[in-house]
Amino acid sequence: MFNLITNENMKIYSRSRTWVMICILVLATVLVAVVMVTQQHHASANWKQNLETQTAQTQQILNRSKHMPAVEVSKLKAQIEMNQYDIAHNINPNQTTGWGFAVTAENLSTLLIAFILVVAGDIVASEFSTGTIKMLLTQTSTRTKIITAKYISMLLYGLLATSLMFVASLVIGWLFFGIVGADAPFFYTGVHQTIQHMPTIAYLLMQYGFLLVQIVLMSTIAFMISAIFRSSALAITISLLAFLVGSTLVKVLSSYSWAKYILFANTDLSQFVINGPSIKGLTLGFSITMLVVYFFVMNVLAWIFFVKRDVAYT
Repeated sequence: MFNLITNENMKIYSRSRTWVMICILVLATVLVAVVMVTQQHHASANWKQNLETQTAQTQQILNRSKHMPAVEVSKLKAQIEMNQYDIAHNINPNQTTGWGFAVTAENLSTLLIAFILVVAGDIVASEFSTGTIKMLLTQTSTRTKIITAKYISMLLYGLLATSLMFVASLVIGWLFFGIVGADAPFFYTGVHQTIQHMPTIAYLLMQYGFLLVQIVLMSTIAFMISAIFRSSALAITISLLAFLVGSTLVKVLSSYSWAKYILFANTDLSQFVINGPSIKGLTLGFSITMLVVYFFVMNVLAWIFFVKRDVAYT
């Protein structure tokens, strides 16, 4: 098994595409830092006045919007409360620290997941599209061991890419904004639309923990599609579309009670700490249960299609 995993990792990292995607991720992080430095320079001088203006505008929106959904009203009220808290405690929201930048850079996770899906959607399908599957199956290892090695290698790549993004965001943040700020309070809107806070380092680690869960589930979807279809392009396209459209689909269907059974309604566990669940009645226990069920089913389907498929005519 170890040799199979080593071989799969060699395939992943021998491709220039893998390193190009990692370089793009690092460059995107640097670009975010440059933009934030520029914005901070222009916005820091009159930050109190800007917050007061923003608060007044938000209050006007609340006064005029009588038919606004209750969730949106709560979010706007929470934003007003947060602005008032910053003004009262003399906290400049534009004053970024190195650790605070790392929290902001975590928003690049959409790009990170997209790159991981490219590898996950290609790792099995490419063997069929290039014809190397026959050579792979002539080895003494069973098909179960082969697909297991591919799945583990895919997860290891996802873990490495996430770790590189985490380290890069910290290093770049420290270079641009300084190392201080790990213990500084990070304010966010809680599940009951009230202002909560925790140390920035704790918030950052929490967000990356939730991100890893989402990466495992999304990459498993791509892996399953890769095992079902013999075309790498088709597998990558379908998995990317599912990732990009999934959250929007949940928002559209959020008024229906059965929408909570959709996978994409449960992949982001941060909703049970920040802002609140996207669907009424959704709980952490229910989401974890759904994720476990989906995880098991998708892996079983990937195994069935790979192990039982006849490759005589590929």
